[in-house]
Amino acid sequence: MEKEKVNSIIMQYKDYLPQDKILYLKSALEKVEDSAYDDILVSKIHSPTTTLILSIFFGALGIDRFYIGDVGIGVCKLLFGWLTLGIWPIIDIFCSFKRAKVKNFENILANIS
Repeated sequence: MEKEKVNSIIMQYKDYLPQDKILYLKSALEKVEDSAYDDILVSKIHSPTTTLILSIFFGALGIDRFYIGDVGIGVCKLLFGWLTLGIWPIIDIFCSFKRAKVKNFENILANIS
């Protein structure tokens, strides 16, 4: 892919991706054909900030996990989160921000292939 397109994608998604994965993504994008550019731009991207807010206010219901696409864990959190006496939703508040960024990275990589 052309350098301008690669830089455009990196600049557009840099706040939504883990910092340690950006160089890997850049090198992967350079090996992809230009036709994948449109597929990458329509990737399902979740806002880490929105995920964090959902986790704080609705985390006990698993809404944060449903939002980022972890439906199975969301159902488990909804049904069994109360068994942990609220510990699972509290811990998930700290993990949700990073998890959203990792899911965004995985979605972009899936659209590259």
